[in-house]
Amino acid sequence: MQDTRSVSRVGLAEQVRARLQERIMDQELAPGSRLNIDALAREMSVSTTPLREALAGLCARGLVRNEAFLGFTVAPMPDQVFLRNLYETRLRLEPWLAGQAALRIGPEHIARLRDGLADMGAHVRRGSWRIHRTHAAADEAFHGIIAEASGNQPARQALAALNSQVHASRLYMTAQRGAEATAREHEAILDALLRHDPEAAAAAMSHHLTASQERLAP
Repeated sequence: MQDTRSVSRVGLAEQVRARLQERIMDQELAPGSRLNIDALAREMSVSTTPLREALAGLCARGLVRNEAFLGFTVAPMPDQVFLRNLYETRLRLEPWLAGQAALRIGPEHIARLRDGLADMGAHVRRGSWRIHRTHAAADEAFHGIIAEASGNQPARQALAALNSQVHASRLYMTAQRGAEATAREHEAILDALLRHDPEAAAAAMSHHLTASQERLAP
């Protein structure tokens, strides 16, 4: 029999994590600021247990740091060195994954990619994190589905571990540009996958990632 108390605690921790992430993405909690657990627990009317679980989840996504003698702090904004390294890694991994996916992709993955494109319109690209998170989740899922379709589990796990969408979204929230270009680039990737053309899929993914990096550069 399932322990409903455990389920409730997990659900509460996820709600707290989502609310804290919203505040971090909107810079209501500024980069580098210290997160006082007791004060946050009082403010959010929760105990420290789900709050600590939520903070651990945010640490795993690279939005919060937990350092000795400092405790929890909001992670600094990604700098240009981090951004360059992130995209260099993605450019080595994702075009290859797209090429592999083009050889193996089936109707189920195609349907899910089409659904994802529908959730990446310009109307959910601009504004606060509460609006933008729909686009961010769909974008992350789009790239994840392609990795899944490639059939390479280690590479898929490596891509997920980058948390690239979270880092890119933090920068995008200040730039607020490129919605239409992003949509066209994703459509080009999907078109290559539909044609089962590995070279075109890899090229379309490379173009998208390069353009995305350029849009995020100050």
